[in-house]
Amino acid sequence: MSAIRCDVLGVCMAQYRLSANIISRSAGRSATAAAAYRAGMRIEDERQGLVHDYTAKRGVLHTEIIAPQNTPEWMRDRQQLWNAVERVENRKNSQLARELQLSLPHELSHEQQANLVRGFIEEQFVSRGMVADIAIHAPSPDPAADERNVHAHVMLTMREIVGGDWAKTKNRDWNDPELLLQWREAWADHQNRTLERFGFADRVDHRSLEDQGIMREPQKHLGPIATEIERDGRSSHRGNENRAIKARNGLMNDITQAGNVLDAKIAFEKRKLAAWQEAKRGQLQLDQEQRQKLFEDQLAKDMAAFEQSLDAEIGQTKQGISRQHEQVASRLDVRGWRKFIRDITLTTRKDKKQLEQLEYERARVQAEEDRKREAQDGQQQSQRQIRAAEEMKKARVLEESLQKAEERRDAEGWTMKAGKGVRAAQGDDTARQRGNKPPAPDPRTAKKPDLSEVRKERQQTRRERQPDIRDRRSHGEKRREDAERRPVDLSKGDGKGRADQVSPPVQDMEAIKRRAIERREKERQQRGQDRGQGYGDDDFEL
Repeated sequence: MSAIRCDVLGVCMAQYRLSANIISRSAGRSATAAAAYRAGMRIEDERQGLVHDYTAKRGVLHTEIIAPQNTPEWMRDRQQLWNAVERVENRKNSQLARELQLSLPHELSHEQQANLVRGFIEEQFVSRGMVADIAIHAPSPDPAADERNVHAHVMLTMREIVGGDWAKTKNRDWNDPELLLQWREAWADHQNRTLERFGFADRVDHRSLEDQGIMREPQKHLGPIATEIERDGRSSHRGNENRAIKARNGLMNDITQAGNVLDAKIAFEKRKLAAWQEAKRGQLQLDQEQRQKLFEDQLAKDMAAFEQSLDAEIGQTKQGISRQHEQVASRLDVRGWRKFIRDITLTTRKDKKQLEQLEYERARVQAEEDRKREAQDGQQQSQRQIRAAEEMKKARVLEESLQKAEERRDAEGWTMKAGKGVRAAQGDDTARQRGNKPPAPDPRTAKKPDLSEVRKERQQTRRERQPDIRDRRSHGEKRREDAERRPVDLSKGDGKGRADQVSPPVQDMEAIKRRAIERREKERQQRGQDRGQGYGDDDFEL
């Protein structure tokens, strides 16, 4: 059949079919009858004296006989061809012909389908010396039939043509199972090339479902008898088996789809983790480059400061030595009577010694400068090595953390991690599940607490917040309280050296009030008299 099937990933592929069987006399079959039925024509069987008339058969779209070159013309006549086969195969169990059944892509036109079959048959069979009888059938007109079932029947001879007649023996190499596998692969290639040439995306595959890695159980071919039973609305044994297989395939398809969805989620999580790991590595590399730049800048500043300090320390000494060297060298460069006098007075000898001493001193200072510069360079190289080791350690720690994260995800089964959008959606779902619960107060409109009360609460001491059952009074306070509570004998003293001190007698409070009122009244009258009369010198006693 040339139906279209779609796998669990949604990729549609045309159904592939190339089945081969032998038309054998031992099974009660006849080559003439098979050819007449497939071609929809009338053929007389000369050996049996029977007439096979299938001219009333409908749905035959194309018939054709293809033979090798130098084949007698009579072999291109269907009746003569298969009667000759019946005569040459004279045993009661003879194999008369090989039949191929091919499913044709329904997307192609009838002419394209015929050209496809013709090219395949000429390449794989006629070129080997076989004579091919081709009949292309249209789908059955029954409403329950698949309207895409355009197929071809190809009858092939079992003997080669030698000198215009049949070979004495059959070619047994054509029965090799490996050759059948080659034919199946070639038929798939022919279909795929044709579909591609005419712009169709569908493809076929000659391999079994198991070899293709498809978890689907293949259905069994119904055959003509079971097909008739199913068309009549009855259930056949083969049809029941196919329906059970279809149900199992549906369940397996659901399982496979769920597995594919899970695989897709795992692949997505792995890609997300890989992107996160690459981002971490990229961030680390960027940080390392920035730190390295700052580090090199600092080393350059340190080197510049070192050169400046070295120049301040040794530069003046070198300049002084150079000036003295020039002066001595200029004195030694004199000529004439001056040189003669210098030689006599041994001044030249002294200058030469001084010049040698200056050169030695300059070499020593230069060596000291080189030694200090090398030491500074070595120190900076050590710092670079330490820095590189630290950066390598950071990279190693990062890789270990990334590896642990991946191992943790493996242990978790790569469950989906909620991103920002998922978390937002989950928050909306939670809000919807709350139903009629009052919403949370808006912090912008909520009443602010009294800060003074808060400060007062915070300023309370621990003793005020948590009463202490212990007596924390000082010793003096306790003694005074005991003294106040202890009864005192006034005749004997209070025990502190204060004897004979008697408290004043208790007086009447009313009498005290009356005396105070009388005293205030007298003072008021006295102030009035003083304002009414003046005072003279005689009133005062000198």
